[in-house]
Amino acid sequence: MDKRKINVMFITHADKKGGAEQSLIHLINYLDTSKYRIFLLAPRNAEYLGEIRTEYQHFPLRLNSIKRKIGFGYLETVFRIKSFVRKNHIDIIHANGWRAPWYAAPLKLLTKCKIIWHHRDYMQSKMYNRILPRFFDQVICISRFVSNSIQGDNKTIIYNGVDPGLALSMKTRRFMEDDTLVIGTFGRIVEWKRYHLMIEAVKKLSDHERHNWKLLIVGDTAVDGSESYLNDMIQQVIAYGLEEKIIFYGYSKKPLDVMKECDLTINFSLNEPFGRVIIESMLVQTPVIVSDSGGAPEIIHQTKGGFIVKDGDVEELYQTLQRVYDHHVNYQELSNQGHASVMNDFNMSTIARKVEHTYQALLANRMKSKRRDKACETQ
Repeated sequence: MDKRKINVMFITHADKKGGAEQSLIHLINYLDTSKYRIFLLAPRNAEYLGEIRTEYQHFPLRLNSIKRKIGFGYLETVFRIKSFVRKNHIDIIHANGWRAPWYAAPLKLLTKCKIIWHHRDYMQSKMYNRILPRFFDQVICISRFVSNSIQGDNKTIIYNGVDPGLALSMKTRRFMEDDTLVIGTFGRIVEWKRYHLMIEAVKKLSDHERHNWKLLIVGDTAVDGSESYLNDMIQQVIAYGLEEKIIFYGYSKKPLDVMKECDLTINFSLNEPFGRVIIESMLVQTPVIVSDSGGAPEIIHQTKGGFIVKDGDVEELYQTLQRVYDHHVNYQELSNQGHASVMNDFNMSTIARKVEHTYQALLANRMKSKRRDKACETQ
């Protein structure tokens, strides 16, 4: 084995692919494997493993719910991870998401590894925001919004990135080329995504004699979704008589291809930690409307590839849709600016180098500590 390489082990609990796992896949694919040897602790049959293009060693292990497994089962899992870490001379442990850090945190005391938590969620728990960060050498936050929610000076902000290779062909649809405004919204079906408010907004288009539009709700309830919320929305659409205009598209394996066929996408979530679908939409040259909540506005401020409307304001969302519908915006400029900024600032090559810089800084500090310890021993 090439001992010059740095051994990095990623830890994630999910067996299905959500935004956190998609971001992790992109990061693994873009790390410099001439410098890093990659290990991945994930469930044995995780559905996204086939999307990892680079060489890695899989450590198949399921991380069960802390609430259900606290006690002997939890400790047994932690010590299994510790054994793997020692056997494979892991230098850096990189915990992804919200469950993995609970299993990685004890390793700060049990190993000599540098421990990183890639914090991709917004939590209102004191345990997450005040206690857990103390067990990590570095907490990578995916937005200022997430960073501001936790305490400590061991945090840095690195935005999620996009894989340009996923959009090999450029957008072919001209803006409203069939005289129809095609709007898309993407993500799992949960109430905090606030699809019901988008339905209210597009209804106002028809109420004001603007009938040539279509809304695609792309996503399902498979990952932490809500069947009752989905059913409520279906009844909402039926009550408004909009069944032919509002399409519950379901899950798509190729959401970027669907985004290409949209004139506009909406992310109207409450306290969205980041909003991966926002940068994916801009990657395929489709502008985005976001709610002024969470980390989403940060993306629009930086890219200038869309609109920010008042948090939860259906009327302002409708008015923004109306401006686009009536051609009262410079659509091509929005499309071009968003795409150019994402390709430059949110490109996974750029993001991966920032993560690698974090690794190198932590390991450099470890080497300084070792030299100080040796100096003390000789005195």
